[in-house]
Amino acid sequence: MGLITVSLDGSPIPDVPDVDGDYDGPVAAARHTLAAAERAVQDRVVDERALDAAAEAPLAIVAGTVAGAGAPGTARCAAVGLSPLSGGVAETRAEGPYAAGLRKAGVTGIVLYGRAPHPVCIVVTKGAARLEPAADIWGLTTGPATDRLLERYGADAAVAVIGPAGERGVPYASIITCRHHPLPRLGLGAVLGRKNVKAVVCVGDAVPPVADPATVATIAAEYAEASRTDGLSTWQQGMPGFGVWSGEPGYAPVAQFTDTSRGGGVGTVPEEIARGATVAACPGCPTDCIKVYAGAGLHQEALAILGPNRGDPNPWPQLSVHEQQGTDPVDAAGTLKVRGVAIPPFDPRVQPNLGLAYVVAPIGPRYDIVEHDLDFDPAEGIPSAYSELAQLGVRVPRPRGELDVHRTAQLMRLWSGLDALGVCVFAATPTRPLSLRRVTDLVEAVTGRRPDVLALGATRLRLQYEINAGLGVERIGTLPDLFFTEPVRAGGRYAGAVLDRDAFTAAAQDLHDHLFS
Repeated sequence: MGLITVSLDGSPIPDVPDVDGDYDGPVAAARHTLAAAERAVQDRVVDERALDAAAEAPLAIVAGTVAGAGAPGTARCAAVGLSPLSGGVAETRAEGPYAAGLRKAGVTGIVLYGRAPHPVCIVVTKGAARLEPAADIWGLTTGPATDRLLERYGADAAVAVIGPAGERGVPYASIITCRHHPLPRLGLGAVLGRKNVKAVVCVGDAVPPVADPATVATIAAEYAEASRTDGLSTWQQGMPGFGVWSGEPGYAPVAQFTDTSRGGGVGTVPEEIARGATVAACPGCPTDCIKVYAGAGLHQEALAILGPNRGDPNPWPQLSVHEQQGTDPVDAAGTLKVRGVAIPPFDPRVQPNLGLAYVVAPIGPRYDIVEHDLDFDPAEGIPSAYSELAQLGVRVPRPRGELDVHRTAQLMRLWSGLDALGVCVFAATPTRPLSLRRVTDLVEAVTGRRPDVLALGATRLRLQYEINAGLGVERIGTLPDLFFTEPVRAGGRYAGAVLDRDAFTAAAQDLHDHLFS
């Protein structure tokens, strides 16, 4: 089982080094993207905003070597390529069954080169891939397309598909996996559409090798027990789930972050919608984070960005529209951006270290790029996480408004390492039951190799940075002015929160140097 490559148009596939320590996941995929970026510069075909340029680069969908082991926190896949929004590197992740589907098909991932001459569906099975015509499903929304493909390839197939938005090249189009689990943000659905690929379907019943099944079972049992009492895990598992939340003024956006007189987010579910709620489960994980409301899987950002942020008192019907069309709610509804990518619905005035990650992370602003500031605040923090931070040489708790470059750099390396391994941050360190030690134990139990999580995370970030450097993408992004000029107006715990431009700019440069110099 490994990472396979496919040429969609018969063009040659370059030789990209296979590095054993990459764990066959996003880091291995990024090496293909880096090689393509270097060739693009040599051939002078770089257009940092063009969808065509992104489609010329390879696009990978990967799971990594821990997926499919039936362990908690390992049901995660990633898509890696270039973004038509930022013109730079793109990596986006989805929970759900698709990662296990890749492993059942005998691969850890697939890298797509070139463009097919007509719409195709890629079928991955028994460690190889073939192209089949997809004209009959081109134009279908994601649900009916998934239905058609499951009828064709079997109910146990794992389907990743684009909707009409991806086919038309809408720059914020997503790839939807297993019906309710999008690969969101950064527009990789548009890239797949420009490559004339409607779907990547995984078929098979291969059993991934596990080096130490007893340890995997022990860790799974520990996680199940801990998740019953861990605060964030119980919130994620219970109803209404982690996609339904609200915050005090200043925490989440209202009117595109311009109104800080009232709280953001959506904290309740209408009764008629709640009655029909189901769960889009992840294999091997008891947390059941993703709830299905109004016909769509709900992650953490959608309601907040579609509701008070956009001024819509009833954002629920939009959830299904975005899922069926295959579009990302945040980039569709957010107007404030960093490097062409919409800012997530968490205000950097209140959480300035999250803001540092927004502008320094090579893939741009993501809310899951680093653990949030408030989790380490003396008043609002999570004390059970503090010992995990101590292992990283980080001193917590610290006041939420304090810029802490060292902490942010270490946490970015940590979560980058989890992303590189395909370990879900919503199950893992520093604030969830899978501690750093147990993450490394789990990876070793599955693969037989013990990872250095932070070192692998640093490698992933460095590769992403080198891709952007080769494409001429700015090294450090810029937050919009209002975060520096408009303090939180309402009373309450976040009253007066605002960023100091000089201090923030200096800290961003310092964070950049910590990670990349």
